[in-house]
Amino acid sequence: MSKFSLLSNNSNQYTQASSGNVHEYGEEIAQLKGEVERLDLVTEAMWNLLKDKGFAEEDLIKAITDLDAAKKQKKKALEDGEKQEAQLCPYCHVPLQNNGQLADRCIYCGHEIITSPFK
Repeated sequence: MSKFSLLSNNSNQYTQASSGNVHEYGEEIAQLKGEVERLDLVTEAMWNLLKDKGFAEEDLIKAITDLDAAKKQKKKALEDGEKQEAQLCPYCHVPLQNNGQLADRCIYCGHEIITSPFK
């Protein structure tokens, strides 16, 4: 007798659902690992380009420290209730809605604006 047979008659559903979730999570973890490896490669390549242009490790450390401080300050401001400034459409001057894409489209006039990839 298995330890699951003491559960209700649907005990097989519990084990099947659990094993299905594990499989889904395994695939998601593999995708995330691949993305981290890709980002590591891209970051290293960019750093090599910067070093070739004469930047020193101290420059990189300062840039990382400054960016980290700015992001923490922005996060704290948002947590404290400050509203983020919306970018205005250059044609109709209505605030753009952030759609999570590289380009935002004005919902009023349809103009598309390429925005920062780091937003």
